[in-house]
Amino acid sequence: MATGRSDVGKVRQGNEDALLLRDSVYAVADGMGGHLAGEVASATALEPIEELDGRIFQDNAAAVTALRAAVTAANERVSQLARDNPNYRGMGTTLTAALVEGRRLHVAHVGDSRAYLLRDGHFSQLTDDHTLVQHLVDEGQITREEAARHPQRSVVTRAIGVSDDVDVDSMSLELQPGDQLLLCSDGLTGVVEDEAIARTLMEVEDPDEAISDLIDLANAAGGPDNITVLLLRYEDPDAEQAPQHRTISISSRVDSDSADWAGEMGRYASLTKGGPLLDPDQDSDGRSVGAILGKATAIVLALAVFVGVVLGGSQFLLSRSFFVGVDGNQVVIFEGINRELGPFELYRVTERSEGTIDEVQLWYRPQLESGFPAAALGDARNLVRNIPLREVEEEPDPNTEDGDADPDPEA
Repeated sequence: MATGRSDVGKVRQGNEDALLLRDSVYAVADGMGGHLAGEVASATALEPIEELDGRIFQDNAAAVTALRAAVTAANERVSQLARDNPNYRGMGTTLTAALVEGRRLHVAHVGDSRAYLLRDGHFSQLTDDHTLVQHLVDEGQITREEAARHPQRSVVTRAIGVSDDVDVDSMSLELQPGDQLLLCSDGLTGVVEDEAIARTLMEVEDPDEAISDLIDLANAAGGPDNITVLLLRYEDPDAEQAPQHRTISISSRVDSDSADWAGEMGRYASLTKGGPLLDPDQDSDGRSVGAILGKATAIVLALAVFVGVVLGGSQFLLSRSFFVGVDGNQVVIFEGINRELGPFELYRVTERSEGTIDEVQLWYRPQLESGFPAAALGDARNLVRNIPLREVEEEPDPNTEDGDADPDPEA
């Protein structure tokens, strides 16, 4: 059972959010850009997702691969549209999409629209926000409370359509009777606390009423942005329904201990502070085959990196990580990791921007000099584009006194 609704909010004149609600695919997109460009970006991004509706896949891997490919196609379509139409230059959108096949749920995600799972009284944020403040929280440079008030809290570091390439997060899990999946834009999560959202989902039985209540909560808090909410409630007619829980525990990705997300190293399970949601492919000890292989792979990779660096083969490492920092006085993108191993630097400059550290706002400089990690080159480029710059003051003409131009140089 699925339902959804989008609301313009109390401040915006138009609605740049878009909502997809079909038989097997669901998505929320939050557009950004100039006049009409945001709503064009969000609507265009949903088209490849909608094309998956009703498709049957050979296995779980094929399904999640198809969903990731659809998100990549969305990025290509929005990017191409922006290149072809000058009025759409600079537009982009977030995109959080879900594909359901039987009891299996697949999620793909770019940006800061979120996916939540409410199961047995535990409310888990499944997605990581691809935002500047999330980077700062993950690096321990600001707290969750400071993030909520940060002047750059709406700056996204990853979005659909802003560059030719996009890094897509993805995950899969087995649904259980009574599960509630919530997809929403930041018009809801930016002003309504997770606990209030979870409490509404638990206490309001009618899904349409629950969505209306959530939108009312966001508007009561000022409604500063468009609000889009999609709710999927999974009910298995052949299974005994899960009991109702009256207590709530919250797992938020905002203050997560790690920037890693569930799709890393091919593992598809939701990692939360309360522990992983168990994957059906687990052994009797509760350890999934994917997790065991992931740990083994990490060990092998670490050994390979160490040996590669020692032997001078640092290309292996440098091609897999990026961070934004400063080289001399210039803002640059480094390829590699922000570490040294003895006399070896495990990074190198891969792209130089036109900006300098002198142009950056003072409060941001120490963080930039320490280096901002990025999951992909596209993320790093977005970080560079979103660096807060100082107000440029017009310098006086050196050929005039007190900066006053002489209207008649012959006088």
